[in-house]
Amino acid sequence: MSNTLSKYLNILTYVMLGLTVVFVAMFYFGGEVPNAAYTTPVHTDSLIYWAKALFYITVGLSILFPIIQLVTNPKGAIKGLAGLAGLGLVILIAYSLSDGTLLNLPGYTGEDNNPSSLKFADTILYTMYILGVGAIASIVVTEALRKLR
Repeated sequence: MSNTLSKYLNILTYVMLGLTVVFVAMFYFGGEVPNAAYTTPVHTDSLIYWAKALFYITVGLSILFPIIQLVTNPKGAIKGLAGLAGLGLVILIAYSLSDGTLLNLPGYTGEDNNPSSLKFADTILYTMYILGVGAIASIVVTEALRKLR
């Protein structure tokens, strides 16, 4: 990867990290919806939309970069395809762990409490959990291996 692209990706990473901190702070410290039946933070939708955007960006880049690598370096494409297959495996595992059982939500009359929406939401949550734990584990293992060398 060129130095210029690496520099821009580092800047983009810090911008996205800063925006995530802002959205989380808005969620926790932004107050609550008045007269709601349950405690409901005002900025819940903003945080959910940001999480969805990050998810879609991640999936898009996870698909785009292996394709770019396949075009520019066909022999080295095996690693990219392995990463794509790994992501597919993680999503498949998350889908198998997800549950579409309807929730008992007193007072809720919306149409989002259906098996397909609940299974989709569970799949996204489990995918994020698995990828998050994998990212933390890879950071710890990488740093441990770096110390041993």
